[in-house]
Amino acid sequence: MRYRRGSLNVSNFRDEAILRSVGDSRYVTHSQLYEFAELEYGEFNRPVFNWRIRRMVEGGLVRKQSIPILGGDALYSITRAGTQALERLGTYYLGANVEGSGNAHEFQVPHALAVNDIRLILERTGTLKRWIPESLIRVLNLSPCHAYAKVYDGIATLEVAGQLLSVAVEFERTLKAAPKYEKIRQAIESEKQITAFLYLVPTNEVLFSLLHTFWRTEQSVLFGIFSDFKKERLGARVYQANYTSIPLLQALTNVAPAKTGT
Repeated sequence: MRYRRGSLNVSNFRDEAILRSVGDSRYVTHSQLYEFAELEYGEFNRPVFNWRIRRMVEGGLVRKQSIPILGGDALYSITRAGTQALERLGTYYLGANVEGSGNAHEFQVPHALAVNDIRLILERTGTLKRWIPESLIRVLNLSPCHAYAKVYDGIATLEVAGQLLSVAVEFERTLKAAPKYEKIRQAIESEKQITAFLYLVPTNEVLFSLLHTFWRTEQSVLFGIFSDFKKERLGARVYQANYTSIPLLQALTNVAPAKTGT
């Protein structure tokens, strides 16, 4: 059975979950999408999963690309027809994530895939209770009642030490100009809805540049190396704004009582 263009089998929550994962991710690889399906609804039949995503591609809900940096792993993004299908199911925040007809932007893809990895790692730890993607944060920020101080790459609600923490996640692939970081620091200092801020970076050079920028920040801002996080998960060591280094789980545990117990 093929999808009609713009249609979705609303009676099948697995199709909806896969399509929403594509939309939330902006860009997602085939292997990442399968991991999302495993964690979302316990999909362990790879051929059936491949069949589902193939139908979505053939039906025009999802765009498939092959780019050299992925070594043969397919890359997916949602189409206008895909967002319209999700809108009929009640998801209305994905309009900004629709990719045009051109090729995937070479800068956006590595960033989006890294954010996907961060979310998947948090899922595997068993601590992630909710993930708010960037696309939804942008919509929430249009309302003064729900707005965050800035648009984060994602907001993770984690259960740590029996308490729920809101952690803003940022993947900082390259450095920005100093004036821009000053504005970001000011925004973070004014944030009222977030317990902690986690910056993951590719190199020590970026990490220590950020530490210098955020030195003396009063909010709980944590900085870690992305590869360490991928390997050690919540056991990865992170730096605090005062240059002290501790395991990520300990850092989150330390801020949990003060932030959520009031």
